[in-house]
Amino acid sequence: MRTYIAVILAAVFVAGCSNKPASTNTQPTAGEQSAPPKVESSPGRESAVSQATTGAPIEFSYLGITPDKKNISYKIRINTDKPISQVDLAVKETDDSGKVLMDTTMLWQNIVHSTQQPIEKGKTYDVQDYLYPGATKAECKLKRVVFQDHTTWSPK
Repeated sequence: MRTYIAVILAAVFVAGCSNKPASTNTQPTAGEQSAPPKVESSPGRESAVSQATTGAPIEFSYLGITPDKKNISYKIRINTDKPISQVDLAVKETDDSGKVLMDTTMLWQNIVHSTQQPIEKGKTYDVQDYLYPGATKAECKLKRVVFQDHTTWSPK
């Protein structure tokens, strides 16, 4: 089982290093308009559940599984001047029978075309990330924010 997970994670890494267009988009600049990504909500879960607390360095919103059932979608809004290195997300994906297919910590680092980009204050990043094959339900929660000085912040 561990070998299988390692192979899947390696495939995800290789796919992330491919020449395909990046799945991370920033908020449009003034004058531009874009439609928000269309995402299906899981039953019993509000669409765009936000984990924001007063003074939080980021606002995190999980949007659900994309209509093509190939990705999960979420938004991260940066509220701090302190440079952020990565955002850790707790992700759990299950199939129709409730069998857990993946239960892991996913790291978001604003990597575009295999190069880590700065995570900038005031920007909202619309992200689509890996959905395990066969998964029909997914939970994604903010776990931790890691700053460039190696300090961390976690929601209460």
